Amino acid sequence: MGDLPHPDLRPLASTTCVVTGGLGFIGSNLTRRLVEAGATVRVVDALVPTHGGDRHNLEGVDADVLVADLGDPAVAEALDGVDVVFNVAGQVSHVASMTEPLRDLDLNVRSHLAFLESVRRVAPGVTVVQTSTRQVYGRPDHTPVDERHPARPVDVNGIDKLACEQLHLLYGSVHGLRVTALRLTNVYGPRQSLAHDDLGFLPVFVRRALEGGTITLYGDGSQRRDCLHVDDVCRGLARAATTEAAAGEVVNLGSDQDHTLAEIAALLVEAAGGAASVTTVPWPPERQRIDIGDFRTDATKARERLGWQPCVPLAEGLASTIDFYRSDPWYLSST
Repeated sequence: MGDLPHPDLRPLASTTCVVTGGLGFIGSNLTRRLVEAGATVRVVDALVPTHGGDRHNLEGVDADVLVADLGDPAVAEALDGVDVVFNVAGQVSHVASMTEPLRDLDLNVRSHLAFLESVRRVAPGVTVVQTSTRQVYGRPDHTPVDERHPARPVDVNGIDKLACEQLHLLYGSVHGLRVTALRLTNVYGPRQSLAHDDLGFLPVFVRRALEGGTITLYGDGSQRRDCLHVDDVCRGLARAATTEAAAGEVVNLGSDQDHTLAEIAALLVEAAGGAASVTTVPWPPERQRIDIGDFRTDATKARERLGWQPCVPLAEGLASTIDFYRSDPWYLSST
């Protein structure tokens, strides 16, 4: 965590990169790291309402920004002469995918297929790193979960994310693109939207800790999750783009340590000064039906193939995340 380029990003200096979803949480952090490392970055973002993308995330950053759907013909121009494509765009709400399944299909599959067609035509042979999700595994048979675990998504979002991932790999094998799909665990850190309750539990916990409110846990709060700081994700994306052994592979990015949601909430309350409280409530039926239970990632393949492992301890990462939002009140005022 810092302003100097990390060694994992330095090999991308002097390259031209496209970052889709680059005005959102992971995409904006990646764009900043790439620019710091000396890359030329072109951002494509549809600025879909409620998805967390905002120009504020890239204020002061020297990157070209195109506001367009991935399937827009204008996107092809942004792909001309590109070296690496980081496809980070997507709809992430599991609840929204169940209430608006056709919209999720459009955002997470159709638009990406149209984008892959543009990539195939305009940038043949380019390196593509796509962000998938651990949600594709569904309810795990065992933990930790490695890439050989069956993919059995429990919601529409997981199914669409799996389809998107497989389309990327198909285009890699059939059309000569160098594709790697990274299945991300729960990601947290700066520039994550705090405005919406269905973009993951971590930003909700962060907002309520900052406001001195109540962090609500479903059930008894004993569900276990592993969490990954966005800086570690950016390093993983860069390693995937610059490591030949990653081509054609699906790779988990996650922590080797998991915590209960109650423990994560307590760490955030402490980091924010202790004014917030934690309570438990019964599971809402619509959420319990798509909950996956305990989850911990096996990231052995990332260590072996990418030379990557997480560096930011959870307590340190959560404390720095709280500090970031306090230093930029826009994120709370925008809620």
